[in-house]
Order: sequence, then structure tokens, then C-alpha cells
Amino acid sequence: MTGLDRYATLAREAAAAVERRQAQYPALVERGKLSADQADAEVRVWRAIAAEWRWVVTLERIDAPPATLDEKVAALEESARRAERAMRRAFAQSDTGVREAWQQDMPVAAILDRYGDAAAPFVEAWDRYWTMADLRDWYRRDLPGSDRPGIAHYVDAHVRATRLQRAAA
Repeated sequence: MTGLDRYATLAREAAAAVERRQAQYPALVERGKLSADQADAEVRVWRAIAAEWRWVVTLERIDAPPATLDEKVAALEESARRAERAMRRAFAQSDTGVREAWQQDMPVAAILDRYGDAAAPFVEAWDRYWTMADLRDWYRRDLPGSDRPGIAHYVDAHVRATRLQRAAA
């Protein structure tokens, strides 16, 4: 049985976020830019997020350290802010044609087609920002007061529907 494959991009980004932190944080801790406790906490929370999205896509559970919903939302809000800053920097450093095309509401895919490598850093940063924002928004659905179901609802519905299809076959 497979999971919700359409969310594979989110699962890949969550896993990549863990890898980036594991690769970059030791140097930041060594230089005093980040405390060891904060680095450990962020990696723990991102490992929990990555494990959940792996489950969404593959329906396979893996062990991950626990993290609260509030920790996950806070981590994703901070990551979305960082990604937005990176996207704005990439836009500012883009070729004039790329900036003008964006300001004229040219679709991102068309910008990439037209400007190729010159647009790639901006498009990559744009993509990462929206992926982080999407992850953040899925977790916000689980906050008290939200009237929208979280991702677990959709995975459970998918599993039930798959089981019913198999039973009917």
C-alpha cells in the first residue's frame, strides 16, 4: 500500500531540512552562533517532522524523537521566514530580465523556461519558500481553533479507501 504520493515534495524537503541542519549546525555551534541545546532541539523537531511526512508518503513509520505540535509549528514558521528572506535575496540578485518578468506576473515556470540558469537560483528559493509555507500550513491545521483537518485525516481516509477497494476486489 502506498501513501499520498502527491506530498512527496514535502517529505523530501523535510528530510533535506534535517540533513542541512545536521551538516551546518556543528560549525554554527563551534562559532558561537547557535547553542548546542538549540541545535539539538531543532534537529530533534525536524527529525519528527521528516518522519511524519515520510509516513504520509510511504505509510511506513520510523522512529523519531518526539516533538510537540507547538515545537513543529514554531520550527516551520522560523524556516518559512528564513526561506522567504533567502527568496528575496535571490530575487534581488537575479538578472534584470528575471525581476521584470516576475514583476509582470509571468508564471514561475515560464520564467525558468525563458531565462534558464539565470532564473534558477530565484526559482529554487521560491520553490523552497512555498514548500516550507505549505508544511507550516499543514501543521497549523492541527492547532486548536482550526476548522480544517490536518494531514493525518487525509492519510487515514486514504488507508480506509484503499482497504475498501481491496476488500471489494
